[in-house]
Amino acid sequence: MLVVNPNLCFDRTLAVDSFEVGTVSRPYSVLVTAGGKGVNVVRTAGDLGVPAELVGLVADGDGARLLGLLAGEHVTMHAVPVAGEVRSATIILERSGRATVLNEPGPVMDATDLDRLLAEVDTLLPVVGGPLVCSGSLPPGLPTSAYGRLVELARSHGSPTIVDAARDALLSSLSFTPDLVTPNLAEAEGIVSGAVIEPVEAESVPVDEVRERAAAAAEGLVRRGAERAVVTAGGHGVCAAVDGSTTWIAAPRVNVVNPIGAGDSFAAGVAVGVSRELGWLEAIELGVTVASAAVERPGAGRVDARRVSELFEAVAAR
Repeated sequence: MLVVNPNLCFDRTLAVDSFEVGTVSRPYSVLVTAGGKGVNVVRTAGDLGVPAELVGLVADGDGARLLGLLAGEHVTMHAVPVAGEVRSATIILERSGRATVLNEPGPVMDATDLDRLLAEVDTLLPVVGGPLVCSGSLPPGLPTSAYGRLVELARSHGSPTIVDAARDALLSSLSFTPDLVTPNLAEAEGIVSGAVIEPVEAESVPVDEVRERAAAAAEGLVRRGAERAVVTAGGHGVCAAVDGSTTWIAAPRVNVVNPIGAGDSFAAGVAVGVSRELGWLEAIELGVTVASAAVERPGAGRVDARRVSELFEAVAAR
């Protein structure tokens, strides 16, 4: 499995009892790790026993420190060097499980940087094998078609693709027909409607309404070019548009410790399922299970494989 994460970062996680905007907070612990959605995908896949390698643009400012953190986690990293400073993501995690995230934009790139990233993936994909997971935001200046270009490249190697990206990058990838896209409900509705949708916690909306909206959004993404689409809805579950119909997959009830990275673990679970030659719908069920197991752990992107097996039996039986 190969995971492309162009916009890597440092994750700075601050643990607090509670957080209120406009006040002084005093974290009781601080943890700095390598970050980026793709890093979480690789972590999760590794915990599930499936080797995954990471490709990303690494800024020369503090890049050595980032690579050192990744090496410390035994992540196989293929770095494409670029100018600039590595960005940071500040994560404020409350005891209740609520998280606030401040994502910096990252260093400014250009089309030449994309060409070098594509060349690296072109070389690696025949060696590492698929699926190819395109994960996370794009750095400023990188064309929004970047993930579409990667989808096109993966297709030339016969590798399936999963795109888990922010709105503009995901929207631009649709015309390249990715095998699967995995936005959350607000992102999907924004793409389908063309409007800016204010993110709302899915759990605050009645599940019947969530299911109806997620199905409409998933179908809309397929009409716009995706071969398949999954719309995630937090602790409620996901709606999958596969083979001309939609299927709602409810998430098992779990104790949420840290919700950060749940979507990344979902994408990893699906990719692991695809690499194990499961059908797409069963792979998506595995993704739901993996995401549910991930939020029970304090570290983003980490899962207990035995817990995944326990939860998968419950999800697949529904």
